[in-house]
Amino acid sequence: MKDSRNPNAWTLREIEQDTAGYLAAQQAYRKDRAVAEGQRNAERDRAAFEASFVAAGGTRSGAGDAYRAKRDEQAALAARHADESARRAQRAATMGRV
Repeated sequence: MKDSRNPNAWTLREIEQDTAGYLAAQQAYRKDRAVAEGQRNAERDRAAFEASFVAAGGTRSGAGDAYRAKRDEQAALAARHADESARRAQRAATMGRV
């Protein structure tokens, strides 16, 4: 039976009959695995942060708030870097035309 998100469930006959569908299933499977891995990594990071926070004298509820603040700070920093990079690229393109 064809599974649109798991190419391992396809038979050779199904692959021959619907090669494009099989390739799409492979891509969907890889994407699903990457998303799941990202979620596992995020959960591990959060748990490690919480353990360190509590070991340093903080509370579990405070750890959640501190983790979110840390993550927001990292996102803001990444946004600032991306903005600066875009600004530099624009400046370089403008100077190249002059």
